[in-house]
Amino acid sequence: MSRLPVIVGFGGYNAAGRSSFHHGFRRTVQESLEPQARQETLAGLAQMMKLVRVVDGQYQDQDGQALSLAEIESRYGKVILAGTLVRRIEKQHLDPDAAHWQKSIDVAPANGANLSFITQRKQLPEPLPANWSVEELDGNEVRVTLHDSCEFKVDSYRPLAVKSAGQLPTGFEPSELYNSRFHPRGLAMTVVGVTDALRSVGIDWQRIVQRVAPDEIAVFASCIMSQLDENGFGGMMQSRLKGGRVTAKQLALGLNTMPADFINAYVLGSVGTTGSITGACATFLYNLQKGIEQIASGKARVVIVGSSEAPINQECIE
Repeated sequence: MSRLPVIVGFGGYNAAGRSSFHHGFRRTVQESLEPQARQETLAGLAQMMKLVRVVDGQYQDQDGQALSLAEIESRYGKVILAGTLVRRIEKQHLDPDAAHWQKSIDVAPANGANLSFITQRKQLPEPLPANWSVEELDGNEVRVTLHDSCEFKVDSYRPLAVKSAGQLPTGFEPSELYNSRFHPRGLAMTVVGVTDALRSVGIDWQRIVQRVAPDEIAVFASCIMSQLDENGFGGMMQSRLKGGRVTAKQLALGLNTMPADFINAYVLGSVGTTGSITGACATFLYNLQKGIEQIASGKARVVIVGSSEAPINQECIE
């Protein structure tokens, strides 16, 4: 007999804030909310954006002054609305007016004279271009002479055509909520997102684990674009071209299966089934479908489903 899947909790973080208990949804319809609900929504976002804090159940500003819900709305309302949903890309992610790129320039000696410059020996390319000659100087310096034209790559900056995107609320950094060293941004969003979802259930995870066999827990989550920032595939692909070093972490943490793997191994400590299904804008729905199938067929009793994307980087925006 087919079993009926039941959604017992949901959570995560997006441009509207925290998903659990419909906080994010209320931000998208805040103009239509009753005053009390609107003020509670803004207060929650203000805390997330580090504008206020909660001490002993009381909202306070950063100077320790107590604030009511109405005072939070009057003081920070416009800032909160401007710092959520789709908006201008913030500079901590990418400066849309000064996107970094490398411009090629051809350099040639003037009037038949040779062109020379001084540099460190360790900075010489390998092998040396055929039209270069090198003269040893004091210490580790050398003089390079160009006998013909040569192409150089020079750092340059230009504005992007697209300057806006949906971003997490201004000031909210998932990586600050746990020990996230070397974790790509999308993976950090996964960790804090699944934590939010688990806590929305209202039952401690260990109590659930005690009632369910280890192989009856499954996780299906993925990211269609993989992890493309410096700590993932972005760094792996770019490091050598930028004169840096590729690390083993960038390869492993860049995989698009990492959301499921991290949830299963490091958040849940589970040995159950995992899977990652991708499909353009329907990635979450495909993973949800797989989770439903696992429960309906009796292969699993508890399934966590999700997706996480962090594509605000120069390559994706272009």
